[in-house]
Amino acid sequence: MLLMTALASLIGLCVLGSLWRSGMPGIREAMSGHVTTILAMLLMAQQGWAPPWLGVLLANLLYALGGGLFVFGVRRFLGQGISWPLMSWALCAFVAAMVVYTYVTPDVGARIVLASLIYTVLLMLLAWSLWRARGVRFAYGHVFMLALAWTGIVGHATRLVIYALGLDAVPSLLTPTRLNIVFLSLGVVVMPSLTLGLIMMIHDRMLLEREREANTDFLTGVLSRKAWSKTALQMGERARAEGRPMALLLLDIDHFKQVNDTMGHAAGDAVLRHFAVVAGSMLRPGDALGRLGGEEFMAAMPDLSVQEAQALAARMLALLNTMPCQYGDRQLRYTFSGGVASWDGAESLALAMERADRALYRAKAGGRSRVDLAYSEAA
Repeated sequence: MLLMTALASLIGLCVLGSLWRSGMPGIREAMSGHVTTILAMLLMAQQGWAPPWLGVLLANLLYALGGGLFVFGVRRFLGQGISWPLMSWALCAFVAAMVVYTYVTPDVGARIVLASLIYTVLLMLLAWSLWRARGVRFAYGHVFMLALAWTGIVGHATRLVIYALGLDAVPSLLTPTRLNIVFLSLGVVVMPSLTLGLIMMIHDRMLLEREREANTDFLTGVLSRKAWSKTALQMGERARAEGRPMALLLLDIDHFKQVNDTMGHAAGDAVLRHFAVVAGSMLRPGDALGRLGGEEFMAAMPDLSVQEAQALAARMLALLNTMPCQYGDRQLRYTFSGGVASWDGAESLALAMERADRALYRAKAGGRSRVDLAYSEAA
């Protein structure tokens, strides 16, 4: 059973190692825990002919250390820390007790109780860490791993009680009694499965990051064009269902090419980031701001009339006048032009954006630094 557990852990180690390049925190510690646990299992399998310091003391130390490293890796992945001094003292106490029950008063049952106790504590720490992380993103991998942790807790706690009460006396850890086989089999299932749970959580986070990258404009941090369109369409469906029109505000930074040509693209990037921050600060929590491309941005604002959207854009212009973009030791002052159109969700989003675009170019032709309404709303 111990060799089977070691083999299953080795397979889990190989799969986990394939994710090394992802750069996810905690992978190194979890892999170190796996290597340590595999060594512990191989040493434990030598009990009976290897000296006690090797097959019992060192094996159990590595067993406890491997579990601690794995839990630490999971906690790092979840953004949580661990008290190394406390863990070190716990390991020292564990080894000291093992020395007593190996050389002073040899007792296999007591050693099993100690090993079960430390793993029960480690699994409880793991379960608590996963439960704390539920508010961050309690995905399937978290639930799967939490269920496995509690399975291990119940198994080790039961083993602890049975051997503490002397209900299954064994002369050696490898004695094939019925209960001993059951508990060792549980280890074969739970330990590698915990690694599978961690792999699932890593995979879930990688998907989440790729999704975030696809939905976020890398330069400004606002929604990408695709993500904004998807969000706006969802808003349009709600607007049509509730009969409450929304405002679409198209914004274009004035003379942006001149900024790039005279100051360089780094200055242009600074202006774009600054504008995204200023525009975002003026919008409400339920509004959606996206970058369509270049210096063009679009805001979808539910339950807002075009007149209110126009007034909001005017306040945005006033704020830009008092808060220029700081670029090194220089202040870059700029303005924008805008076009506003109302959208009820029944008309296609493309047509509504086209009306806002025509209003924008009318604002440009009218002298810039202004926001015009689409003709249907201005009439």
